[in-house]
Order: sequence, then C-alpha cells, then structure tokens
Amino acid sequence: MNNLLKKINTLYNNNSDETIYNLIIKQLIHNSNDIELWISLARVIVAPPIVDYETSIACINKALAIDQNNVVALLLLAHVYEYELGGINDTLLQKIETLDSSSAELNSMLKYTASWSYSLNRKNQPLIEENLLKESITLYSQHVWNYVHLAKLYLRQGHKTKAYDLINKALNNIQKIYTDNDLHDYDITNIDNFLKERIQGIYLTDNNVCTIQKMFLSK
Repeated sequence: MNNLLKKINTLYNNNSDETIYNLIIKQLIHNSNDIELWISLARVIVAPPIVDYETSIACINKALAIDQNNVVALLLLAHVYEYELGGINDTLLQKIETLDSSSAELNSMLKYTASWSYSLNRKNQPLIEENLLKESITLYSQHVWNYVHLAKLYLRQGHKTKAYDLINKALNNIQKIYTDNDLHDYDITNIDNFLKERIQGIYLTDNNVCTIQKMFLSK
C-alpha cells in the first residue's frame, strides 16, 4: 500500500478527519500517475464523515486524465453523482453505457450503474432499467445489488414470485456481513471494499441484510 494511504487509514481509525482532509487537498497539487492512489483518495474524501464530493470528483478526474476508460474510476464517479448530486449526468451515462471492458464482472457493474438512471426517481423508463439489470446479472451472477434492484422493480409491477426468487438469490450471494470488529479496523482506502459494498453488494452490514429480507413483506 502507498505510504500516504497507510497514513490516511491510520488517521481514519483514530478519527483524525481534519488531518485526512488536509492531506488529500495537499496531494491534489501534485501530478502523480498513480491511478489507484487517486481513486482511493476519492473514495476516502467522499465517505462519511468528510463527504466532500467536489474534491472526490477532482481526485477521480486526476485518475481519468491518466486513463479515461478506467472502469473503477467511472464506477466511483457514477456513485458520487447518483448518491451525492442527484443522479448521473447524460455525458457520464453515455460513457458508462458504451464502455466495453475485457472483464465480464466489470461489464456487469457498468450495466448495473447505468440502470440507476432509468429508475423510478430518474428517467423512469422501467423497460430499459429491467434490460440493463438482466444484462448485469447475465454477465455476472454472483453479485447482490443488481438482483435487489430488479426485485424492487418487479415488486412495483406486482410480479411477486419473480421478485422473491431474485431476493433469495441476492441473499445467497452475500459473502460477508460486517461485525463491530470489522468496522473498528476498517480500511477506508481499500477501493475493492467500496466495490464489494456499494456496487456488488457482497459485503454488507446487518442493517443492509435486514432491509433486503424485509422485501419479502412488501405488499
């Protein structure tokens, strides 16, 4: 691990948020060609308690300036726009929809993130949303959130049997449920953790799992 990331991770576990923020702002002055560093810094500064999406995007743009087709950087950028800025803009959506990675799993994640833009609270185009989620699952069947989002769509449409089948598959795909000890020693700089939690859904908290299980009670 990069020495800066090691330092930030230690500071994070000691609740030294202001120091972390200042280190990342200082790093932005430099022109490092380390893509993983920029993506990790973007992840750190957009996570609670800092939640600085503008600086996060600046870090992601540093990574994309090195490799404009870096899938992980684009997935993180999509997540920032979706959950911090009210939705993915059309330019980013087009990039995500047209990018073709050599990895089926990465392509699955791209299809899943693209589906967000067609959900009920965005463009509200359920057929496109459904097709993207189906493609995501077909490309890689071992994730969680793509199943959950497709199940939510089917529940809204009244297709309970199909939805419940998807929920069961999602629950069976969960690989890790975080304990208090896991969270105490959490590595905030690990971008793989971000993907497993936020995009794939295979690493979840108890609350996440309970929320999925409660979908069986949907009327």
